[in-house]
Amino acid sequence: MKTYEVVVLGSGAGASIASRAVSAGLSTALIDKGPLGGTCVNTGCIPSKMLIYPADLIETLNNMGKVGVEAQLISIHFSEIMDRMREVRTRNSEYTRSWIREHSSGLDFYQGEGRFLDDHVIEVNDTAIRGNRIFLCTGARPLIPPVEGMDTIPFHTNETILELTQPPHDMVIIGGGYIATEYAHFFAAMGTEVTIIQRNQRLLPAEDEEISTVLFEALEKRMTILTGTEVTSLVRKGEIIQVIGKNTKTGEPVQIPAGTVLVATGRRSNADTLHLENTGIKTDKKGYILTNEYLETSVENIWAVGDANGKQMFRHAANREALIAWHNATSPEKVAMNYQAVPHAVYTFPRIASVGMTGELARKDHLVMVGRTSYADITKGEAMREEAGFARVIVDRDNRTILGFHIIGPEAPILIQEIANAIMNGETVDSLAGIHIHPSLSELIPATLKHLEEG
Repeated sequence: MKTYEVVVLGSGAGASIASRAVSAGLSTALIDKGPLGGTCVNTGCIPSKMLIYPADLIETLNNMGKVGVEAQLISIHFSEIMDRMREVRTRNSEYTRSWIREHSSGLDFYQGEGRFLDDHVIEVNDTAIRGNRIFLCTGARPLIPPVEGMDTIPFHTNETILELTQPPHDMVIIGGGYIATEYAHFFAAMGTEVTIIQRNQRLLPAEDEEISTVLFEALEKRMTILTGTEVTSLVRKGEIIQVIGKNTKTGEPVQIPAGTVLVATGRRSNADTLHLENTGIKTDKKGYILTNEYLETSVENIWAVGDANGKQMFRHAANREALIAWHNATSPEKVAMNYQAVPHAVYTFPRIASVGMTGELARKDHLVMVGRTSYADITKGEAMREEAGFARVIVDRDNRTILGFHIIGPEAPILIQEIANAIMNGETVDSLAGIHIHPSLSELIPATLKHLEEG
């Protein structure tokens, strides 16, 4: 049995750990069944945003009338949009494979699914290897709900939807989270008749409640949205799928015919493929690997990062976790992961970005002050006639640190970065006194901080 100083399972954020191990001259094994590069490269962030960018252009064009510009959309080349996405996806995945080939003298790559035989022994393709330090970066996959008839109908997930060559005439999306709302935006822009069926009473339930409301009102102009509706069964009748459900409050039945069904009801950790029952590695009730603030699992010298631990399921969070896990594995002084400072974005139309806690969560342990500003209250927002977008900040009343910041509107993912940096550095609202360009959308930040009230 070959023993390695470092074994990494997963080539998404895990590839950066393997790279550091190889650079440090440590014997290293990387295990991945493929496709190489992880979720972000192959079925997540990159391909979906390649699709959403043209959708953004289409909706921007459709909304130009509000500033006095009349324009017309001539045609959409769906197959070209999809082909370009797949070309970029392939190129990025091949980059990881090329890196593996280039470092073959210091890195052993095992293409297959790894499974534990005991705490530090992993079997892959009938070969057992031992790792002194093991990093679990095994990602997640679509969660398919146990709905009656699901196993009898053809349906798509965020993975298979990327293989379409023609836009569906109509689509029912089951779910109302970030994957559901982003693809609803994309396909509605492509001309598909979209229906979202969401069990929760609102879209994006983890976001600020008013943001969920604004998003609902914007998307409802382009598609049908049924919140508070549970799908109970799916029945195939020829080429049509009957999506059958009920209102969760009234019990009123719902039935919608669909040519295409996209299931976007959440994610589940791939940790169940690792045979963790052969180890002392613990998981939570949803199957995510339990880690402490240093990314350590319940077994010494084993760390878990990214979607496998379910803390913050974004590639940028996984990248930071990988950096911290490697530091903690190789340095005497440990560093904790600061999830409070991890921003995220939802690329719907309008766009959403958040960092830190919502007001509801912050009020459980803090006395807070809240500030709110509409885009229309700043000059650039008024010029754009952005009437619904806004920003909200939640501040600790006693020490004036920022507990959370939430934006819905143009360039929200860019605007949030200033706040994410401030939270990471432990700054107070008083330290964010830099001069912002006038007129620009960046003025939304100081305007929001200026309007603090007891909340």
